[in-house]
Amino acid sequence: MRGNAFVKYGTFGLAMAFCIFFGVSLATQGTERIHGPLTKAQADAAPAQRAYSSAPAAGKTAAAGSHTAKSKPPVKSKAATDAEPTADTGINRVGNKAGELLQIAAYHAIRAFVSLIEALLK
Repeated sequence: MRGNAFVKYGTFGLAMAFCIFFGVSLATQGTERIHGPLTKAQADAAPAQRAYSSAPAAGKTAAAGSHTAKSKPPVKSKAATDAEPTADTGINRVGNKAGELLQIAAYHAIRAFVSLIEALLK
């Protein structure tokens, strides 16, 4: 009986690891499809940007203030701003509803999978 529990927990652990890694892979592929491939420089810069707060430290206020005053935000070209939709078009609403439907389906599928695993382990 004791050996059977190890098999159940091992199978559960492998299934959970598969689901986690598969989910991360799907999320990465979706992000790369939308924003393009993630380069090593972008991957290294992302954690560094999150680590700093918006308020500079008290000792570095003068140095940080002089540096930020010189930098200017990038200006979007007129063609880039015209391409962005300003109102909800019909296809945007359909896409949003399809995304919501997929989220609901994924939520219920995950709940069903968890309840199945719980039933097997009890």
